Amino acid sequence: MKTGSRAPTYALVAACALLLGACGSTGRQLPGADPFSPTAGTAAEIRVRVRNSNFYDATLTAAGDMGQRRLGTVGGNQTSVFTTPWTATGGLQIRVDLLAGPTCITDAITVSPGDMVELEILPDIRSSGTCR
Repeated sequence: MKTGSRAPTYALVAACALLLGACGSTGRQLPGADPFSPTAGTAAEIRVRVRNSNFYDATLTAAGDMGQRRLGTVGGNQTSVFTTPWTATGGLQIRVDLLAGPTCITDAITVSPGDMVELEILPDIRSSGTCR
């Protein structure tokens, strides 16, 4: 957990350091909101900031006890922020489907509405134990 921000921020960097980002955010944001502001979004949402350090585009899906929800696509070597409804207080996993590459899934982390999750997809994601 990072300090220095009002909303809890979780760094989700597994050995494979997966996920998100896109040429443009496909997530919903409040009009005129700064996506990096600690007060951006609403209490019934989470934000996922993804840095894709991999060459391939990645399609991301969030999964939790509420089911699955597609977050969007992030281009290779791009960063994006996605916002998705989240009313559960349970575990979040993110599935990363790399174009012309493997499918990987993160370990579950506990998130609550209003949290921001940070994820990085590493260039050598295949070496992680979370891909098939």
